[in-house]
Amino acid sequence: MHEAFCLDSEENIFHAYEKNHSTAKSATKVMNDLEVRNLILYHTEESHGTDRKRLYIEEAQEKFKGNVYVPDDLEIIEL
Repeated sequence: MHEAFCLDSEENIFHAYEKNHSTAKSATKVMNDLEVRNLILYHTEESHGTDRKRLYIEEAQEKFKGNVYVPDDLEIIEL
C-alpha cells in the first residue's frame, strides 16, 4: 500500500511533493525497487469522479511491473 495524492501529470496543480505526498508515478519507483507484485494506491484526490481509478491505474502502469489497485472507500481487495 502506498499513498498517491495526485497524478504525476497534475503535481503542479496539487503540489503533492510540497505536502510530503507522492504521485501515482513516484509511488511506482519505490515499489519497483522493492520488487512488490501488487500495489494499492490510496489517499487520492477526488477531482476525477468516475475516471479516478482508471487514471491512477493507467499512470501507475506506465512504470509499475505488477498489479495496480485503486480502491473506493470501504472496498475489499482480495489478493
